[in-house]
Amino acid sequence: MKITSLHGQMTFEEMKGSLERLPKTNRWVRMGDTLPWTEYEKVYNKRLRNDTVGASNRPGRMVIAALIIKHKLGLSDEETILAIQENPYMQYMCGLTEYSDQPIFDPSLFTTIRKRITIEDINSLTLELAKKSQEKKAREHEDDDRDKDNDGGIPSAGRTQPTDLKADATCADAEVRYPTDTDLIEDGSKYIDRMIDKVCGIKKIRKPAAVERQRIRTIYLNVIKRRHKGAKLIKDAITRMLPLLYRDILTLLNLIGVDDETYGRFNSTQKRTIQAVIDIYHQQETMLRLGIHSCENRIVSIHQPHVRPIVRGKAKAKVEFGAKIGVSIVDGYSFIDHHSWEAYNEASDLTIHIEQYKERFGCAPQRFFGDKIYLNRDNRKTLKEKGIEIMGRPLGRPPKNPTAEQLERERIGVSLRNEAEAQFGTGKRAYRANNIRARLPQTAECWTAMCYFVRNLAKFMRELCRVLIEIWTLIRHFGSSFINPSAKTVYSLAWNSSFLRVER
Repeated sequence: MKITSLHGQMTFEEMKGSLERLPKTNRWVRMGDTLPWTEYEKVYNKRLRNDTVGASNRPGRMVIAALIIKHKLGLSDEETILAIQENPYMQYMCGLTEYSDQPIFDPSLFTTIRKRITIEDINSLTLELAKKSQEKKAREHEDDDRDKDNDGGIPSAGRTQPTDLKADATCADAEVRYPTDTDLIEDGSKYIDRMIDKVCGIKKIRKPAAVERQRIRTIYLNVIKRRHKGAKLIKDAITRMLPLLYRDILTLLNLIGVDDETYGRFNSTQKRTIQAVIDIYHQQETMLRLGIHSCENRIVSIHQPHVRPIVRGKAKAKVEFGAKIGVSIVDGYSFIDHHSWEAYNEASDLTIHIEQYKERFGCAPQRFFGDKIYLNRDNRKTLKEKGIEIMGRPLGRPPKNPTAEQLERERIGVSLRNEAEAQFGTGKRAYRANNIRARLPQTAECWTAMCYFVRNLAKFMRELCRVLIEIWTLIRHFGSSFINPSAKTVYSLAWNSSFLRVER
């Protein structure tokens, strides 16, 4: 709808001009001008099918920029599209040439995008940032050496190739309720009752009177309303609820029968959830019969049956529910090298981290930083064979009188390894890597990887701003006469930056 001019107010059509006139100091505009979109387009386009047509094939820049905005601001899929629709700076970052009041794509396309993009693709995006950062550092070293040559000083022998490899593992918590046996049985009963209603609606028949939903609900409420829930009360409740759940499952299966047409009306999510409820019944029945409280491949959520309990032994939560990820950190950038829904010993990731490092940077690392679980005897032997220096405490009893060199080495090893813990904390606290809300395994992997990619992107942009701050500080103290003509663009950007204007 066109807005008419009133008291000098611009019409909406007049506002829809070119986005090229936006100020370059805005953070979204800076990202749009700085990120290597050509390489990102190649990474994204290789996942497209050539026979796919229609609205699903959006430009790679638009898709990746929308994902960055979503995880940067912690928005839902719908809110992300609305934010881009209302913000011309975000539209510039997405590659639009003029302001549009229409959504760039339907929010449901985010699910397809998360299925399409893998962790390897997002690691490739991070690698492009790391390479661009290395190129910038190399240019800085060249400028420093040129200045020292002109002044008669000794050129610096600085390396731009990263030499250190840090590794650690953490859990990417899924968005699930803390599981209890009674809650799982109640959830399964509720879902089976919904599916019975669906089948009765398809076949246009009356709901059977043998459904035990209300009896299960009554037993469940009698347990959860108690302030003190003893083991005997919970065991008696499970003993009474499981046979009732079994009857409801049989009722649903008998309603479906051998009718393939009725079963075909269920989508893949409904079929997977029904199977999860059946598996939960078998697991709970086995644990109740054997008097145990654990089983293999235990399901903790009927909607996310792939999620497993991960015992971490933390003070806040001894058990976490989600995927376990092995992360390698190179030059401050995080790469997810191993993503698993099963609990595993992260010491086995050492070979994976080293091989991925070689593939990305063309050589083996010089030093390895890891905690005690990584530095076992087998891994130390592997690192020694590969000629990689081990930065950590040696095995065995510590010496009574350690030398200053040994103490300094241990201090450096511990202090630099803590970068992994800091990155995990930032990823979980600021970018919600501990609240993965995607329900499918492949979409949850993309969600987790994007949380840490946006953290890497924030580091890259901070480095860019740091260079601008240094240039502006020199200008403020010494004037602009020392700036060579080739740096006029950087000088202009530093002087006009809104971030630097706040500092000034």
